[in-house]
Amino acid sequence: MEKEYIEREMEVRLLAYFNEELEEEERHVVERWVEEKPENRKVFEAFLRDCQHIRWIEKEQSINLVQGKKLMMRRVRRVKIRQICYKVVASVAIIVTLGGVYLLNDPFEEDELSNRVETIHPGSSKAKLVLSSGKVVDLMCGSEDVIREQDGSFVKVKEKRGLVYDTSKIVSKTDQLLYNKIIVPRGGEFFVTLTDGTSVWLNADSELEYPVQFAKNKREVRLKGEAYFMVCKDTMRPFMVHSGEYSLRVYGTEFNLNTYKLDEIQAVLVKGAIGFRANGMTLEKQLKPNQLAVVNTFTGESKIMNVDVHPYIAWKDQDIVFVNERLESIMDKVARWYDVNVFFERESLKEVRFYGNMQRYADIEELLSLLEKISDVRFSIKGRTVIVSEQ
Repeated sequence: MEKEYIEREMEVRLLAYFNEELEEEERHVVERWVEEKPENRKVFEAFLRDCQHIRWIEKEQSINLVQGKKLMMRRVRRVKIRQICYKVVASVAIIVTLGGVYLLNDPFEEDELSNRVETIHPGSSKAKLVLSSGKVVDLMCGSEDVIREQDGSFVKVKEKRGLVYDTSKIVSKTDQLLYNKIIVPRGGEFFVTLTDGTSVWLNADSELEYPVQFAKNKREVRLKGEAYFMVCKDTMRPFMVHSGEYSLRVYGTEFNLNTYKLDEIQAVLVKGAIGFRANGMTLEKQLKPNQLAVVNTFTGESKIMNVDVHPYIAWKDQDIVFVNERLESIMDKVARWYDVNVFFERESLKEVRFYGNMQRYADIEELLSLLEKISDVRFSIKGRTVIVSEQ
């Protein structure tokens, strides 16, 4: 009972602390509690993150009520302190800057950025398909709903959002593999179902090369950029993903692979098991679910960490999630998804960190305006260039 009483008392103090309702001595009590134990700091930081997620959901009008409730509950369930009054928590806006964590209680002002920039729309489903003959098909033009390959197989375009392969009418019995390639431009995304039933979600500025029909003893594809894989299990034919010297072996699983930077390839495992090799000179290392592997293909060095996988795969589910993420990394994603260039007026601005969650299909001014309101960063747009400066 005494422990429960202490926890309830600290809940009240934390809420008052976040709303700047405590006297100086009471604030020191909370701060000393945070520093007492590592677990106290974890509770404090988790509470901060979840408060901001709730704030973003409340203020981002493009997220409907049902989506907002799901996102809120997904985040709040992970917080150790659960007895939170939503109306109080939703009044808190959290700013993460170079100097640390600050609190903002003023209500959001009228959106000014949208009034001073030309609207830049988010990405959409679009790609080009390169057939084995070299013919290039624009998958958005709608002129071909069914595409025929040289071996007699068909490629079906489903609702202009994805490809599905039908190899039931293959006439060529040669062992020579025919390769297709999907090229997704900046500002695009695409989905494909391979002939073995494997599903692949391709992010902006990505390429996937794969055989129309896999070999009898193996399944191999090549990736540039980022993709989420849901691989069909086949113990007789291992599934391999290659990116330069990097290789990833799949044992029937779901994972996200980000190869935009060869010195920082990221593999996140959601289900099943995968093994990876940084290059031909390194041994294979394996991942467990909810683990992230960061690999430098040049040095062969790799690091494995336990993580919350959601921020790494949120793009597939039409979300943009930042968890203590550097502004430079955020703007890299913005550049690819909105097909814009980004210019930082000061290098130090790249180190500003954010927490947040919003819908991936929001217009760019909505995203930038929200980032402005929870930080000291200012964004301006000239043509298709986003300029980042201090307010």
